[in-house]
Amino acid sequence: MSNIDTKAPVEAKSTPKKGKVAQHIEAALETAVRKTVKLSQLVLTDLNARKKESSPESIRELAASIKAVGLLQNLIVFDMGNGQLGVAAGGRRTLALRYLLSLKKEAERTTPRGVVDADYPVDVLVVSKDMARLISYTENGQREQMHPADRLAAFHDMSVEGRTPEQIGDLLGFSTAYIKKYLKLNTMAPALLAALAQDEISLDQLAALSATDDHERQVSVWKNATYYNNGATPKNLRERVLTDEVSSTGNSLAEFVGVEAYEAAGGETRQDLLAETVIMTEPMKLEQVAISKLNEAAAAVAQAEGWAWSLGRIQPIRDYYGEDEKAYRLDSAPTMLTQIEQVQITTKRQRIDEIESKIDETDDENDSGIDAFQAEIDNLEEEIDSIRQGATDRGWTDELRRQRGVVAYLDSGKILFHRGVMKVEDAKKIEKELREAAGENTPPTVKGFSAVLITSLSAERTLAVTAALAQNTTVALALHTFTLARKVFAMGYHSNAMHSSVEIQQSICLKQAEAADAENGLANQKLTELHESWLSRFPADWEHDFSWLLRWQQHDVMGLLAYCVSLGLDGVSCQLVNQRVADSLEPVEAALNFDIHEWWHPTAANYFSRISKDQLVGELESAGQSGKARDAEKMKRKDAAEFAESVLEGSGWIPVCMTRIEPQPGIEAVENTTDYPSSADAA
Repeated sequence: MSNIDTKAPVEAKSTPKKGKVAQHIEAALETAVRKTVKLSQLVLTDLNARKKESSPESIRELAASIKAVGLLQNLIVFDMGNGQLGVAAGGRRTLALRYLLSLKKEAERTTPRGVVDADYPVDVLVVSKDMARLISYTENGQREQMHPADRLAAFHDMSVEGRTPEQIGDLLGFSTAYIKKYLKLNTMAPALLAALAQDEISLDQLAALSATDDHERQVSVWKNATYYNNGATPKNLRERVLTDEVSSTGNSLAEFVGVEAYEAAGGETRQDLLAETVIMTEPMKLEQVAISKLNEAAAAVAQAEGWAWSLGRIQPIRDYYGEDEKAYRLDSAPTMLTQIEQVQITTKRQRIDEIESKIDETDDENDSGIDAFQAEIDNLEEEIDSIRQGATDRGWTDELRRQRGVVAYLDSGKILFHRGVMKVEDAKKIEKELREAAGENTPPTVKGFSAVLITSLSAERTLAVTAALAQNTTVALALHTFTLARKVFAMGYHSNAMHSSVEIQQSICLKQAEAADAENGLANQKLTELHESWLSRFPADWEHDFSWLLRWQQHDVMGLLAYCVSLGLDGVSCQLVNQRVADSLEPVEAALNFDIHEWWHPTAANYFSRISKDQLVGELESAGQSGKARDAEKMKRKDAAEFAESVLEGSGWIPVCMTRIEPQPGIEAVENTTDYPSSADAA
């Protein structure tokens, strides 16, 4: 069966209806003239249904058989006039006879026994030209499955001669739809039809590419198919060839809108004959209709539930990166469970535990009993969800609903809703009003930080922790050993800040930091100094053998190990966790008693110029500089950034997201006991 996503596969019916075809052939053979003609009278024609050339080896094998026992089966020919007869069935036999004829011509002085000459007698059946093709097609189809390229050519030739798909199907015993599909494939790019003849592309792959009539597009997708995973499968070929169009089946957006609504809005379509589906040729129009439906759904919910605004969009909101991060904030509603509801949930949970215990005690063969228990559990779970949903709905108070909106979006063709969506611009206004009303130096939320800024700050923090770790052999060895132990004794993926391969993260962090002064920062300077100091102590050709390390003092080997291990540290992330950047470094920082103040301070380049002006003003306020904050409000953003740097320089202030991560219980700092190389040591 075909792999194409179609209702009617190309090869679903590859054998003609023998009864109907046989009637045509029997009628033709009754009037056929049987005669013996000379080999020189036979002419190969394009009426032979099998166009794919036979291999020289197969021709030689057939020639050897004819030489040994003679020609056992007659050829089907039609009269071409001037004494010539066109071969419609028996092309390989004709080629084999010509091969034997060529052997005689090469033997100039002798005539080998059994080698034919131009007058070699050949038995033939002479039929009309119209019937010759049908007999050729049927004979080849019965002896061996015809090559798809030959079948395409046969249908095409009959169509060019003026026969309709219905007539061709009736003559050959195929359905009209089947003939139409093959005729459609004949309109494909010539290069692809040539590839089909050479078995470089399958019929299903060719059919998938036919979803577009653009020959250039067909060839381009086929040539590039191997560059993608499973790119040459019919499904993927079809999807790629329809980049600028959409199939009405198998596409969630198209199925959500529907062909009728799309066409009613003025969208144009075309038929995909092979896939038996409709192609929507205007994706933008399709999206417009979908968004219109989503807007209606969102507006209905907003009106019914009292939200301040509504919006419809194709994709869900992702407020942690991209444009959504700058525009929206998704918050959870406060869950306001009453005491009675809490008791109800506890009671239902206890009942679920009791039922699960009974299931464990029930005989596995008692399916009906287990099903009844499971049905009761499902009902209890639904009741708990209903109670929690009610508490959530109450959590969205009227005041919160007046500040927020609802967004309708698509998920697998179904409409889902984000409730309680806050616009970032509205959130900033509300936060500012609350700070002013309270008269407090409350720091602004870091929710509005871009993923780029968070990545940059986490990269700089990673550099600093790396430099500290490189100078503490005790922590470095423990971290390295722990990482390897997890890989050896607890196989599988484990999230960890350490890359023990070691994949050097220093240059990556510098690139991700993006701040102009990161390369000149204290952390990078220290790492560069350590690198040069260690390298200066290595012997010549050190990379070819490790025996030189056996001659080093053990504390030097440990120091080198600590440096190498530290370079695999990776805490870079584009997301805040617990309002901090590089949260994964927490255990390492605790063990090192790490203090970011020793390595990093905010500047216009690495921080203030990369946050909004409102955030900058809020940071000055949180640092106890309310007056300076008012001054900054009146400045341009660039000037305000430089002003903030000058005001806070030397104050020890750093943004909340970079403040020290509180150590976990049970983790104590470990002082280093090993000396490290310096320029003096190297000398």
